[in-house]
Amino acid sequence: MSSKSELRKKYIQIRKELSQDLVMEAETNLLNIVQSNSQLFLNKRIACYSSIRNEIPTQSLIELFLDMKSDIYLPEMIEGSKILKFKQLETKEAVKENSLGILEPTSNKEIDPRDLEIILLPCVCFDAMGYRIGMGKGYYDYSLANISTPNLKLIILAYDFQKIEHSFPEKHDIKADACITDKKFYKF
Repeated sequence: MSSKSELRKKYIQIRKELSQDLVMEAETNLLNIVQSNSQLFLNKRIACYSSIRNEIPTQSLIELFLDMKSDIYLPEMIEGSKILKFKQLETKEAVKENSLGILEPTSNKEIDPRDLEIILLPCVCFDAMGYRIGMGKGYYDYSLANISTPNLKLIILAYDFQKIEHSFPEKHDIKADACITDKKFYKF
């Protein structure tokens, strides 16, 4: 593969074809890895996302974080903007579906991303340097571009098969600190 767009297309197709059994097994494995590293997630301010289209599932993960007494925030897309707002998930039922079918919180309790301790990032694929290829709209790259906070950790969530040799990072691409897959906790 020679470009981001080719990799994006290939890995979206692979993810689309995953069996429900494989997705459920990956979710269980991811939860086990998070639980074995629970000290990193206890009593934190964590931004997650609502998984769609066979992304590694996040609903049980969100519930696990809530059980760990962490405050959970979900991104809200603002029409006409590439900047995400992060709003608190007050209850797991307090969500609405946006125009792309992604669940967003109904809460008005917004947090400045600099005040978060962990932001979990979706991806189509990722590399060993901590760069990811997303869906191509750049929402996270734009939203987190000028945030340099030593206490904030950016962690990609992915299936292990999504690890690639090189994701062709560009100047605007943000680098993650780690990635949790269904097989391993990578630290970059």
